[in-house]
Amino acid sequence: MTDSVPADAKAEVAQAVRAALAEHGYARLTTAKIAAEYPKSEAGLYYHFDSKDEMIAAFLEYAAGELADELADIGTDDPETRLRAACEYLFLSPGEEGAGVHVAVMELLSHAPHNETLREPLLTLESATLETLTAIVRDGVEQGVFRSVDPEATAAFLLAAADGSTGFHTALEMDVGEAITTGWSGYVDCLLADA
Repeated sequence: MTDSVPADAKAEVAQAVRAALAEHGYARLTTAKIAAEYPKSEAGLYYHFDSKDEMIAAFLEYAAGELADELADIGTDDPETRLRAACEYLFLSPGEEGAGVHVAVMELLSHAPHNETLREPLLTLESATLETLTAIVRDGVEQGVFRSVDPEATAAFLLAAADGSTGFHTALEMDVGEAITTGWSGYVDCLLADA
């Protein structure tokens, strides 16, 4: 879809879409709002992309590797530390940096069944997150840090829980942030081999 777009141009557009999505959400997003965040002219957006949804797809493709990048930055191979960092990244509260983007992605997911332009990059984004979580849990099981659990099932549960918490906690601002943190942290505790 956006394979022919140079990496630097895709990154610039992705950052502009991220900022605009976080502020406006998908329903109110326009190319003018993306352009307001873009370091070049609005005409520059259309040089590589034909529509708003193609620009969003570029952002989603760019974002697919972000969790792995975030985890690489924590500087440890310890599976427990990595899994807790992943959960902190995924389970956000209203007002936290990145919360608006998480809500916008949830909004985009609701359009995926009817929007072919967004469906594939959303699948890529969710799959990349699932693969990252699965790899962490698998490493933890192999190293004896975690009990002998099914890594993909464990990862799928965490991803589903994170996506769900984005809907009712981050988007609707229900006052359950402390309970959610206690919940995912307790779940990780239960995975530990010595628990």
